[in-house]
Amino acid sequence: MIRLMGALLVIGSAGAMGYLGAAALKRRARVIEGLILSLQLMESEICSRMTPMREVLEMLSSSAPQEVRGLYRRAVGGMSALGRCSFYTIWKNAVADSRELRLRPEESELVSELGLCLGRYDVHEQAAAIDRLRRRLELILKRAEAERDRDCRLHAFLGLASGIFAVIILL
Repeated sequence: MIRLMGALLVIGSAGAMGYLGAAALKRRARVIEGLILSLQLMESEICSRMTPMREVLEMLSSSAPQEVRGLYRRAVGGMSALGRCSFYTIWKNAVADSRELRLRPEESELVSELGLCLGRYDVHEQAAAIDRLRRRLELILKRAEAERDRDCRLHAFLGLASGIFAVIILL
């Protein structure tokens, strides 16, 4: 009886690890999609309404998709240091501290580079920078969705299969 319970625990925990891997792939696609949607909101606020950057960040910290709100909250929190450091530094730190986004280093760098233009240039140049980032993120999203579709079931299956394999070896 104890062996059976142990075997079920090993299979269950390995299966859970596989499902966590599959969930991480799904979450990555949702985060990138959330970034794209929030950038669209940012662009419309800056271009159409000419909203100041602090207000844009405050608005996004509460109305952006849930997965990316933390990024905008950190940026708003850093705005108190705006006189002592540049907006780029504040934005870059907010991106770096937003580990929940789980961006790859090159993706994090892309998002960080947006801080070089925001609040610094005229409306059209800011819109162009946001649009460039959004288009790059759309390509990354397509790859993330393809990766999710391709590997999601594989992660789940391998987790379960490794648990069964471990039980067979241990018994």
